[in-house]
Amino acid sequence: MVTSDSYRRQHEPLDADDFAAMLEVLRKWEGWYFIFNCGEKGGCSRVHKHVQGLKGPPHAFDALVRAEIEEGGVPYKYFTHRFEQGFEAVSVSQVLEVYKSMLVRCREALDLDEKEEICPHNVVLWKNYIIVIPRRAGIWKGASANTGGMMGSVWVPDQAEMDKWLELGCANVLRGLGVPR
Repeated sequence: MVTSDSYRRQHEPLDADDFAAMLEVLRKWEGWYFIFNCGEKGGCSRVHKHVQGLKGPPHAFDALVRAEIEEGGVPYKYFTHRFEQGFEAVSVSQVLEVYKSMLVRCREALDLDEKEEICPHNVVLWKNYIIVIPRRAGIWKGASANTGGMMGSVWVPDQAEMDKWLELGCANVLRGLGVPR
């Protein structure tokens, strides 16, 4: 889903309009989730600002949410917030406020100051959760990932890229792309 303003760029953080559109879909279509790859280091493959809404999500996503409760398992830093009232009742301003506070934490994790315009990160909206992942790189030693890959569902164009992940070790790739724990 692309922004209605074609001059917006993928390295720009999400805003109220983006969250309003995503919440509208999540409220109407059961079983959908959204991802956002902010900037090149965040794994974006296109420059125009867009989010991806998908049916699912992949089962691997459950592991990250479970890891929030059961310490360990995920080799990189990430931030989660569960909206107790659910996406059906949460306001756009509430989601935006939580997201902005997570961006502050991302900047701290990445050691970026406020003057640095781009804060590379990934966002997932799923099962009444927002998950934000600070990103150091879009590619590490030849292995790349977008938000899906960081959430355990590696989407690559060919077997050679999958072989690279396996050669390097999946946890090592995730640590290289994200901020190690």
